[in-house]
Order: sequence, then C-alpha cells, then structure tokens
Amino acid sequence: MTFAIQSMLDQGPDQQKRTLRGAVGGARLPDIDQSNGNKAYKKIVPILRRSKKLIDAHDYPGAAKLAMRALDMDEDCALSNHIMGICLDKLGHLSKALELYERAWRLDPSDGEIYQNLALVAWKLDMLPAAEKFLQLFLEMQPGDVNGVINLGGVLRDLGRFDEAVELIRAAIYGHQDQSMLWNALATVLLESGQPEQGLTFYDEALRLEPNNARIWHNMAYAAGLAGDRTRAAKAGEKALGLTTAPEDRSTIEYGLSQAYLALGQLEKGWHAHMARFDPNGIANMLTVIDAPRWDGEEDLTGKRVLLMGEQGLGDEVLYMNAAQEFIDAVGPKGRVDFAVERRLMPVVERTFAPKTLVRHMTVNQEGRQIRIIPDIKDWSVYDYYVPMGNAVAAHRKDLSDFPDHKGYLIPDPKKVKAMQEAVAALPTGPKIGLCWKSMVMNANRAKYFSPFDAWKSVLKTPGAVFVSMQYGDCTEEIAQAQKELGVTIHELPGLDLKADLDGVAAAGLALDITIGPMNASTNLSAAHGGMVWFLASPDHWPLHSTGTIPWYPTSRVFSPKQFGVWEETMARVADALAEAVSTKKAA
Repeated sequence: MTFAIQSMLDQGPDQQKRTLRGAVGGARLPDIDQSNGNKAYKKIVPILRRSKKLIDAHDYPGAAKLAMRALDMDEDCALSNHIMGICLDKLGHLSKALELYERAWRLDPSDGEIYQNLALVAWKLDMLPAAEKFLQLFLEMQPGDVNGVINLGGVLRDLGRFDEAVELIRAAIYGHQDQSMLWNALATVLLESGQPEQGLTFYDEALRLEPNNARIWHNMAYAAGLAGDRTRAAKAGEKALGLTTAPEDRSTIEYGLSQAYLALGQLEKGWHAHMARFDPNGIANMLTVIDAPRWDGEEDLTGKRVLLMGEQGLGDEVLYMNAAQEFIDAVGPKGRVDFAVERRLMPVVERTFAPKTLVRHMTVNQEGRQIRIIPDIKDWSVYDYYVPMGNAVAAHRKDLSDFPDHKGYLIPDPKKVKAMQEAVAALPTGPKIGLCWKSMVMNANRAKYFSPFDAWKSVLKTPGAVFVSMQYGDCTEEIAQAQKELGVTIHELPGLDLKADLDGVAAAGLALDITIGPMNASTNLSAAHGGMVWFLASPDHWPLHSTGTIPWYPTSRVFSPKQFGVWEETMARVADALAEAVSTKKAA
C-alpha cells in the first residue's frame, strides 16, 4: 500500500475542487492521544504530531512524507491511515484519500472525525447522498457539533433541500448564537435558494461576530453581486482578499472579485483579476496539460506562432471569439495563429478564421477537477505560446469603446441557413420566436439563475406568435405543459440536433425572427452569427458591464429582473415587447 501512495505523491498534487461556501475548514484533524500502550504506537505518535503541524502550516507534501514514515512502521495504525488520508485529501488525491479514510474507519470506527472527513471528501467528489449519510452518523456520535451541523446543512443545500438545511442550522443557532460560521451557513443556504437579500442580513450578523473572517467577506461579496449591488460586492471582495491567509482561498476570492469589476464595467481591472482563473487552487479553474508557455499579455506576439485555445464552457468559448480576428491581426502575417476549440465548433472556426491548423480540445474529469487537454498536438516545440481565449479578449477589450458595432462575427453555413429557413417557413403563419428556458446542467445551485417555465405563460399567450423550441436537452415535459395548460404548441424543427449540430443551431437562430432565453450555448451562437436575441440576464451579469445591454452583441436586447430571482414582472415586460414586435411584423 505504501508503495502505491508514494508513487502518487511523486506525481505531485492534483488540485481538487473547492468551495468557500461549503465545508468548514476542509479535512478535520483528529486528536493524537499517547495513552495507547502499544510500543510501536508510542514511536509513531511524535511523527504524526509533526505531520499534523505541517498540515496546519499548509505544507502538505512535507506532512505526507511524515505520515508515510508512520505507515511504514505500522500499516494497521488507524491514526496513521487517518492522517495520511488528510494529506492526500489536501493534495487533491481524493479517491485515494477516500480509501485511506475508509481503512482508518474500519480499524477504528469509534473515531468520529473519520466520518466527517469521509463526508467531506465524498462531497468534493459530488457523492452527496454518501456525504449526507456520513455526516448523519457523525452527528449521532457527536450531537450538536457545530461544524458537523454546518457541513450537513451545506450538503442538504446542494441536494436542493433548502428548508431542511435552514431548520437544521437555525436549531443550532438557538444554542450557539455567538458562532459566526452558523450565521454564515444560514446565509449561504438562503443565498443558494435564491434569496440573496436575506442572506446579506445574516452575513452582516456573522461579520459582527467575526469581522476579520475572509471567507464570510467573500460570501458577502457573492451575495451582494446577486442582489445587484456590484459596488458593495467589489468592496467586500477587496476586504476578503486583504484578510485571507489560506493559499487555497486566495484565487477563488480574486476570481469572484474579477466578476464584480467586469460587471461594473471596469474591464482592465477585471481582466487583471480574472487571471486568478489559472491558479490551480481555485474552485472555478480548469487545469490544462499543455507543454508550451502561456501568454498572459506581456510579450509582443508579432510574428509569433501561437495556439489560441477555447476555455471555460461552450457559451464562453463562443463569446470570447468576439476578439479572435483582432488577435489574429495583431500577430500579423509573419506569424501564425492556430486554434484549439470544442469539437462541435470546428466547422464555424474553419469558415470564419481559416486557420492552417485546427484541432479539438477535450475536457477530462480527474479527482473532482476538470482538466483540459489537446490530444492531437504531439509536438509543442513548434509554438512560442498557447493563448487562452480570455487572454486574447483581455488584450483587445480593455474599455467599452473597444467593442465593435457589428451584426455578428461568426460566418454561418449557407446550406444549413437555407435548410433552416425552409423548415421555419413550413411552420404556421406568423413571426417565429425561438425559446430557451434552462441550462443543460441544472442543479439546486444553478436553478436560481434561470426563469422557471411557469413564468413564461404571459409570453406564450402572445397572439400571432409561432413558438419554436431552441432548448437542448429533454424538454418534453415543458412542451406538453404548454399544450395542456395554454393550448400553445411549441414546435420543434425536424432533423435539428440542438446539442450536437451547432451550425444548425446558428442557422436556426438566423431563420427565426427572435430567440429569447438566458445566455447559454444556443443564444450565444445565434447572437454571434447575427441573429436577433433577447437575453434574459440578471442586471449584475458580468458581460453586461453595467450597460443594461450586452456590448458583445450590440443588436441584442436584455431583459433583467429588478429583484434577483423574481421573474414574473420581467417576463411580463418580455410579453409586452413581444406583442409589439409581433404586431409590427404583421403590419409590415
């Protein structure tokens, strides 16, 4: 066993998925008691105590080496397995950490902290039911433990069981009103349930009790942003950044701060903070395995050979192509810009930018973290740099005046445009309105950003409009609901795969009169090709840059709720605007 662990440690740390609004303090360290009469155990104790001190000092590789010594002395020592599990957990080797925790539990099932650490690593691996079970067992052994309550509340929150989480934490607060992290936990549950204003009230109380807690200030910044007060969010984020001492927290705080600056329209400042996305410790950061230096904006790229790589999600990749041509022009004819993009985007990149080399990137999941690889490039020595698309944007979008006035920057497939025009023309008479209402990835934490389908009723009642689904994923339930409750047919375009055929999605966006929906892959593709899109977006959403519009897509419109998560009034405004547009179209 120790040989396998040593091989893993020799590979270096795998950075794990983290959340500042989740677990309390990461893996919990057990007490080290020397009362055990075993002679070998007494020799092991000083080593484990030194390992524990190194963990406290964030020297996880050093702590792991000491824990390995203890394991070499006695592989069946529960405490050695437990401490080794914590080291592997901290280094991001989550699956192996889980194995060590389970081994420690079997050797000593009376150690309550093992249950909590098992829960925490299961949580990081998105094994939420298992995390809940372990925390329930932990709280049976240590009733009322504050950290156990906070962590169980966080798991229940991520399972979407918000009421249960609130009641659990509220009951604990009655007995521990001076515990700042309980107030913080309650605020976070309310925030994630879509009530950031209420969350702010409880973050205020948490900060009254512990005014120098960087994590609470970070959470305050996130809540203030969702509540629409990005100025307060920026100030809270700056306060958090000034207070944090944990290296694993700093990049996440700075990444959140970048969103506040960008939302405020402070682009240069925002892009600078956005560089935190490359810190492997950050929750939002995608790791890369690329054997070439990354260009971060300092060096002159004129005449260089570079690989421009898509990053973040599919919608972001489309958005960031807004600056790709200017980046190519800056490299100049003596240089060369190759592209690595999501496989489904390769045809449009080929048409629009005609790179000499065009390859796919891929994303793999390892130990709870996403890693971007480019498998088709074997020889990286031919490149001077690789350039994440966000860095190219940062170089060419430093001010709102840098956004060009255009009607689309990507070139559609003319054959598919013709086919989609024919398919749309075959629908009943009337203006054709595309609809998107959710993301492909919908969970308890993401749902608060999207208007519920019930809120669309006023839009669907628009006389004369012909509705077309541009919603990828399974939406049979919503389409049936619209037919049953409103007598409204939401048509589907025959032969169009909304997930796989991105050229077809773009062509459909051009064939439709209007597409309405959140900023997702479908709406970004439509707008980037020049289609008319009405975006449903929170007023604090960073691509708006405090303009009330989306400068990336100057012909688009934006409809934002006046209060976070309250969509009825917003959708009523969309319905009024749509009724006017349909009337105008019919009159013409």
